[in-house]
Amino acid sequence: MNFLPKIDYPDNEKPKLASLENLFREWHQHFTSTGLALEKHRADDMVFDGFYPHYFSQKKRILFIGREARGISGDNYIDVLYPVYRGEKKQWSLNASKFHSRMFYIAYGILNGMPEWKDIPYATKIGDTFGTASGLSFAFMNISKLSNDSERWQSDWGVINAAHSLSTQGRSYNLEEVAILEPDIVITMGLKEKIVSLGKLTPIHASDLARFFWLDSGGHRSLLIDTKFHFSAFTKNDVSDFYTPICDGLRHSEMIAIVEQKGINQILKKETPSNQN
Repeated sequence: MNFLPKIDYPDNEKPKLASLENLFREWHQHFTSTGLALEKHRADDMVFDGFYPHYFSQKKRILFIGREARGISGDNYIDVLYPVYRGEKKQWSLNASKFHSRMFYIAYGILNGMPEWKDIPYATKIGDTFGTASGLSFAFMNISKLSNDSERWQSDWGVINAAHSLSTQGRSYNLEEVAILEPDIVITMGLKEKIVSLGKLTPIHASDLARFFWLDSGGHRSLLIDTKFHFSAFTKNDVSDFYTPICDGLRHSEMIAIVEQKGINQILKKETPSNQN
């Protein structure tokens, strides 16, 4: 079991790694002392995550939150995925993986002015410089710190629910991880009521495909977008079911933030033409 990934990070991000390691050690101890009500999982099977290199240097820090790791009990999620994203390991095609490629496309779109989907490079092209000083980066965590090691493609809600329940007993470990990561934007994937464990939520607006909230995680404020569908949903459309509702909601939320910061009277005064004769 690895609390932290064994990859290189810039010096300015190492204090954040130390904070995550302290949290993960305490989280693991909590699982150990409380005990798991699951026959096939132990505390040492926990899969820890966090952020990829140069995440804290991005114009906007984006945190994706999924449900569960798959088939990597006891490993570090960032360690396993980073070389695959960079093309150093050819375990599967990044372009063909709906779950992973959608994160790349959406992160690229948000960080580059939300261009049309057709103008976003292939995920493998983005991956060439991913996690470097000249490329994009993001953070990632799962709402469950236990891996689904079954052969089924469906989420193992029994394990997810048990791990999530244990992670909110007496202390909100998920909230604390978000607070350390200090994201500007949090994108969750069909987590429904479990998003309440991430912090205090203030609804902004909602569409048929996504809900938008201000999220306060231990004093850190971010915009939370909860998509209706999980990113692995292969029958859903990349653009209409994910990218468009996320971008539309971001534009709307950014306007709300401007109004909150400047005051509605200043906005109206600036945008309303004068009635001079």
